Amino acid sequence: MNGYPEEELRRALRALADRPPVPLAAPTPQAAVRAAARIRGRRRAAAAGLVAAAAVLAVLAPQWSSDDGSRMPAPPAATAGPPSELPAATEPAVQADPEPGVPYAHDLYVHCGIRYAKFAGRWWHAEPEVPEEALDPALRVNPYTAGTMVLVSAVEARFVRSAPDLVVTFRPLAVEPPPCR
Repeated sequence: MNGYPEEELRRALRALADRPPVPLAAPTPQAAVRAAARIRGRRRAAAAGLVAAAAVLAVLAPQWSSDDGSRMPAPPAATAGPPSELPAATEPAVQADPEPGVPYAHDLYVHCGIRYAKFAGRWWHAEPEVPEEALDPALRVNPYTAGTMVLVSAVEARFVRSAPDLVVTFRPLAVEPPPCR
């Protein structure tokens, strides 16, 4: 019985019985049930709020920017392979006007599949789009995957990543794309 020895419970009940009654109005059973339900509801709401906050933080954390407007570096778990496989990151000013044929370190957003990329100060559309379900499971671990982006021509950019192999061609967009759903 609740882990208490039976004799100890009997002594506690006798002590309560020997006390003079306290003139308090006992709550009705319905009021006690409603109060308990309110407490459970508040606990559930608080737990749901914490889960929602954690989900928002997980989505937005990689997108936070530093003071100079560039994206903060991804955590070590988001980078694949040894640093020697990827070229060194270039300054944001250089990426705003990249040279054709030069690979630039780039973190591609793959959370909703591969649809759009922002590179060289403009938005690009993947051709063909790669739905999230078609991505290798190793790419779905993080919302970003590290690789290189090469400006092939004024109307074509190519993202390349090894282990797992991934090559995606992008075409420029005239307007900013809608957010993923």
